[in-house]
Amino acid sequence: MYNSTTKEFQCDNCGKTISSYEEVWTKWKFPPQSTEMQNRPRKELEFENAPILCMRCAQDLLKKSF
Repeated sequence: MYNSTTKEFQCDNCGKTISSYEEVWTKWKFPPQSTEMQNRPRKELEFENAPILCMRCAQDLLKKSF
């Protein structure tokens, strides 16, 4: 999730701050078409407040589901 007060992305599960170039799991929609105007991915994630998980939490949740 995006924290607007600190202007940082954080893991929805553990609250860890996500740094640049860190691999994460997220769910957000693809751009509608290549001919339409698009926002930068960071801004799009901020506007949607898309769910974000750090890879450690994502792997732990996958292990629990099996």
